[in-house]
Amino acid sequence: MKRKHVKRIGATVAAFGLGVGIGIFATRPHDPSEHEAVSLLLELKAPVYCGAGAKPLVALTFDDGPGPYSAQLVDVLRRHGARATFFEIGRKAASHPGLVRAELSAGAVGNHSWSHPDLTQLETAAVTRELASTQRTIESVGGRDVLVFRPPFGSNDPRSLDLAGRLGMLEVLWNVDSGDASGASTPAPAEIARNLAERVRPGAIVLLHEDEQVPATLDALRTFLPWLKRHGLRAVTVPELLAHDLPGAEQVAKGVGGCHVSWHHRGF
Repeated sequence: MKRKHVKRIGATVAAFGLGVGIGIFATRPHDPSEHEAVSLLLELKAPVYCGAGAKPLVALTFDDGPGPYSAQLVDVLRRHGARATFFEIGRKAASHPGLVRAELSAGAVGNHSWSHPDLTQLETAAVTRELASTQRTIESVGGRDVLVFRPPFGSNDPRSLDLAGRLGMLEVLWNVDSGDASGASTPAPAEIARNLAERVRPGAIVLLHEDEQVPATLDALRTFLPWLKRHGLRAVTVPELLAHDLPGAEQVAKGVGGCHVSWHHRGF
């Protein structure tokens, strides 16, 4: 699959006015497309943790699929009118192409490496294989560009960031951890839902999981998604969040410290 948007980065930056030197994005006449937003952010050569926080949008992300709970997860999201981003493991995607397509129908699919190693511990050639093989597999199955990448365990370094960028993928981390994958200390569904209600704000990128270790996530979502809607927030994909709530260069440079936190809400 050709990735023409990577070649258009220079033209996109010129058109939308990326002020890398002064640390801001210039005023844009309209929201960029998803590809354009990713291209703009790739120029900053830094991972993204959240949106700007200026719109009532949040991005729910699910790591480590597809797996035995993927179909149920897609059904829960659809029932509540929510979209999400699924950071898939390549070897699982290759074994379950139907689940890849199901998740694409409910949002976007991102790259979570081929076999889920700590990429910072691998040789460069091995990291490239982990990323490129997963990207090819998902794009072949789904027929869409893979725009976003998340390193396993959130273990990132400049090399994996650069290699992902060369493949046209933006590294996306998170500013809200649901706590749904804490091993023996993983909380009950009600507590996961409360964690989310206490931490999620406009612009948030939320870490959740969908592998066989965390079925409690599904029950938590059945409580949390109605709460999200009642509070006027809409769950979108990461590319959608970045296109409609594009973070500025100064914000991205601050990492998770640049994420918007001032928002008042009521509990369940």
